Amino acid sequence: MRAALALACAAALVIGPATAEGSGRTRRIVWTALEGAGELAKVDPASGEILRRVDTRGGGPHNIVVGPDGTVVAALWASDRIVIVRRGARRFVHLGGHPHDVKIARNMVVVANQASERVQLVKLDGTFLRRIPLKADPHDLAVDPKERRAWVTLEGSEDLAVVHLLRREPVRYVSTGERPHDLLFAPNGDLWVTDWEGALHVYRGRRARLVRSIPLGVEAHHLDFTPDGRFCWVTDHGAGAVFVIRTRTVRVVDRIPFPGEPHHLTILPGGQRAVVADHAGGRLIVYDTGTRRRVRTIAVGAGPHGVWALGS
Repeated sequence: MRAALALACAAALVIGPATAEGSGRTRRIVWTALEGAGELAKVDPASGEILRRVDTRGGGPHNIVVGPDGTVVAALWASDRIVIVRRGARRFVHLGGHPHDVKIARNMVVVANQASERVQLVKLDGTFLRRIPLKADPHDLAVDPKERRAWVTLEGSEDLAVVHLLRREPVRYVSTGERPHDLLFAPNGDLWVTDWEGALHVYRGRRARLVRSIPLGVEAHHLDFTPDGRFCWVTDHGAGAVFVIRTRTVRVVDRIPFPGEPHHLTILPGGQRAVVADHAGGRLIVYDTGTRRRVRTIAVGAGPHGVWALGS
């Protein structure tokens, strides 16, 4: 059974360096998952150039992550697969269910697999490691700064599941009394959680003590922090807006009207640009994080959802 789950198909794919030819300038690279196009796209946000396209053989590429070594992993939510792009090869790994979210930790891919009520661990070469049963289907996940535990939101549950990545421990559950959606650890170690009802919650410590909740819009979606930890950007799909929050006070300092359907966003290393996926418009919107003004619109293809900056 495990061998069947770990079945992988590899195909050659050339991945070039992230340096502009003849300029010596290191590019800030973003990868995005295009649900409608069945592709991953590698993009230079500064020039708007599409550097690579990777065919995912359909599958509805959804959430995406890029590791420190440039390995790209995407959840193919409309199938039972993830795709790994690494060292010149594209590899598909069949896991059953419907993989929804992926993160990289300790040279492993951590997969939140819907329709299977489990988190799964896969090596970066596609080898299946283990499955961890949950009490409900997972939605999104975040790995703590020490890469020891994955915190997971659950479909139809107020709880967060805490999965130990190093030991075969029972899963621990933390009750929130809310409707957690996406989650991400801030640079100071606090856990920030968006809420399906449009709020934002900040938790602290191993037991996830609630330290602050604030209302945002209608349906708070996804989030990322500036590298200096001073600000958090949060998309709100229902409100059609992007919120900028000062992390020290957990207060909204700006609400940016968004010209489309905001889904995932990523802040580039250096912190000067934020890139937001416009799912309906088939484009990435690039913002100056200082002025919070739009500086570029990049057409990428149908249905961009996940977006991740190399080095973020």
